[in-house]
Amino acid sequence: MKRLLILAGMALSVGLAQGGTLTLYTSEILADVNALVEAFRAQNPGVQVQVFRSGTGEVVAKLRAELEAGNPQPDLLWFANEDFLRELAGKGLLRRIPPTVPGYPVQYAHGGGLYYEVRLLYNVIAVNTQRVREAPTSWRDLLKPPFPGLLAMPDPNFSGAALATLGTLSQRLGFGFFEALKAGGMRIEQSNPVLQQKLARGEYGLAITTDFGVRQEVAKGAPLATVYPRDGAILVPTPIAVTSWSKNPELATRFLLFLLSPEAQRLFAERGYYPVMPGAPKPKGSPAQVVGIRARFADSETLSRFNALFGLRR
Repeated sequence: MKRLLILAGMALSVGLAQGGTLTLYTSEILADVNALVEAFRAQNPGVQVQVFRSGTGEVVAKLRAELEAGNPQPDLLWFANEDFLRELAGKGLLRRIPPTVPGYPVQYAHGGGLYYEVRLLYNVIAVNTQRVREAPTSWRDLLKPPFPGLLAMPDPNFSGAALATLGTLSQRLGFGFFEALKAGGMRIEQSNPVLQQKLARGEYGLAITTDFGVRQEVAKGAPLATVYPRDGAILVPTPIAVTSWSKNPELATRFLLFLLSPEAQRLFAERGYYPVMPGAPKPKGSPAQVVGIRARFADSETLSRFNALFGLRR
């Protein structure tokens, strides 16, 4: 997937000095980010937001290179790699934003406000109902005889959510779980969006993927269903943080807090995500309650074993 650099909106020259500019590095779906950026700009005329979007692995690699060169660019970081954000926080490279939003669940303000969850997403089992008649109900069900050759998941080198799948299920079920899936013909696609589109077309019958993306495909008419495994859907941390080197920290903080506003939380729900704020609407077609297990991202040794198993190269 090509890296994307967009400029959200064309600010008037008069408003630019008043509004300011932000740079966001993210692995979030670009269309969803654009919708949120435009809603933010409607409340903040003259603001420009530059967005670099790619898979989590590529976003982290880009920022590491900039840090090594002594020239980091983003004001805001938003991707599925809590371990890397924890690393940055330990070096004093994230700005603490006190959790002052009324009603915000304080357990999602990590490090006392160094980075925030702004909506929730889960890794689940997605099913093409035209190819699979009896859906699995647990992660272990994916090993049963009816499913070999039908399953795929994203590449954990590229997708932070897939890295969470690999780490969490390796810890809970053992790495042999993935060895058995490989023996049963599981395939690897680069990203969740690519995988979900192929699942919708019937190229696969099952996928380990993100719940919101499945709902977005269903809204387009795809014959898909979402299974939240009874042994726990994987709650993937995807927090947002303001960097310590930000040239416009007040505006960056304003963007972060906007994502917790009723308008932004409604936009999240409309696009298939669970809002993080109590009382916000739930996404259409979603269960009221989910049995979730907090993700654990795979370490480098587990990722290397996975790469060797599936013949992947970084």
